[in-house]
Amino acid sequence: MNSHSILTTDGETTISLASGKVVNLPICHPQFSLWREPVNNFNYGGKPLINHNNEPIFAELAILRILQADGWEGVWVETYGGTHFLQSMPKEWKLKSEHVSIPKDKEELLKKIWKTAKTTACFDIFAWKGKDFIFCEAKNKGKDKLTNGQIKFIEGALFCGILPESLLIVEWEGN
Repeated sequence: MNSHSILTTDGETTISLASGKVVNLPICHPQFSLWREPVNNFNYGGKPLINHNNEPIFAELAILRILQADGWEGVWVETYGGTHFLQSMPKEWKLKSEHVSIPKDKEELLKKIWKTAKTTACFDIFAWKGKDFIFCEAKNKGKDKLTNGQIKFIEGALFCGILPESLLIVEWEGN
């Protein structure tokens, strides 16, 4: 990411893994403007909407769009009710119409992590640029925390050789 991105790391957070090991992961704290207008779109049962370039989208997609503007390719990995790779706002719970494919090597990496971690949980965003890649987990500050599945995902990713600096916690606030 470029040094001007609101996703630039501004510290570390310590995560205790199920194995008893501790890992420090990079963290950033972007400020997003909340969408304040009424919307008739599907909203995942009240999930907050961010105003990103005058478009109401979820924080995960705002993060993805920020990465894409910096030359990254990627997807929102949504594992609710199955595994879906998204690049646009969902229109319904099924998510079928928004599902996109990802390069085979990227999907194989995810499958390897999931098999190792014994979970299909994942960080929200999986992005890549050339040989570099990053996983970003969006957390609404003061409202969300890592799940047990996400902690297993971290452990599986590390076991598969993913470096801690490739696992970014994005603790966002809306104003």
